[in-house]
Amino acid sequence: MRSVEQMNHVEQMNQVDQASQADQTGPKKMLIAVDVDGTLLNTEFDDHLAPREIEAMQAVRAAGHLLALCTGRNLRSVEGLLEGSGWFPDDLPLVLLNGATVWGDRPRRCLANRVIGRREITELVQLFRRHEVVPMIYGTDDEGGILHYETSRVNGILAGYIDKRRRMVGAIHEVDDLLKVPLQEALEVGSIDEKDKVLALSQAIGKELGERVKVINTQSLLGGGLYYWAEAFHGSCGKGSGLKVLQAHYPQVTGPVVAIGDNYNDLDMFAAADFSVAMGNGPEDVRQQANLVTRPVTESGAALVLEQLAEGVFPPRIG
Repeated sequence: MRSVEQMNHVEQMNQVDQASQADQTGPKKMLIAVDVDGTLLNTEFDDHLAPREIEAMQAVRAAGHLLALCTGRNLRSVEGLLEGSGWFPDDLPLVLLNGATVWGDRPRRCLANRVIGRREITELVQLFRRHEVVPMIYGTDDEGGILHYETSRVNGILAGYIDKRRRMVGAIHEVDDLLKVPLQEALEVGSIDEKDKVLALSQAIGKELGERVKVINTQSLLGGGLYYWAEAFHGSCGKGSGLKVLQAHYPQVTGPVVAIGDNYNDLDMFAAADFSVAMGNGPEDVRQQANLVTRPVTESGAALVLEQLAEGVFPPRIG
């Protein structure tokens, strides 16, 4: 005959089993990765996130899902945007500079940091110069996330980017010679220029540096689609690899991974996700590789999808 203690133990174990089964049959929590520029923010006109986008992100978090911003911006830029928008959760996961750094936990801390060394910095600056593309170096977060660029002639689109960053973010150093800046590590060497120049430069980087770096090209939201970014990171970088870091760090999030983006740097994030959403304003070949195309950023297409996910509609649908 079982003792009272044994019977109580069995009852407790039954309750644990029932709770576990309920968890397994209940709705699973999703990892929802959202790009910023061109997805949440129309950077041609806006400097702050709109109320609808903020409310949609809050709703997703309130529903218990893990929302992460996955962007080409660095930490300084994202923190400035969130603070300026009046919405700054201290536990919001961030995949920054296309996966060069990944942040999570509360208080937020760095989960992954992928840097390029002095040798790669030197070779990249020389290649940028050779192709007549003005290089910029993004320093590490430990050194203040400073953007370094040369006082050489810049195209109008790049000048506009630098001026806007100076006003909105700060931490910009103008120097005569990047190779004389004593940086042993950096997160990125990149620039904006005409598409043909950028693609030729990117091809040369791949040929000369191989797998030591990863070059990511995106269509600039400035310049009417004629200007592109060339950004060189550590060879293991990518928004997709950043999502994998978050998946490993948050094992309790067992539901589908949803990715929402608008540009070429979002494609590896799409590939790592279970369901991908492209913005209606994205390039056609980006839209073709997504599971769903939502409305453009000017029509709050990302917020529309987030609102549905918060309400339990999966997969989301558009009109």
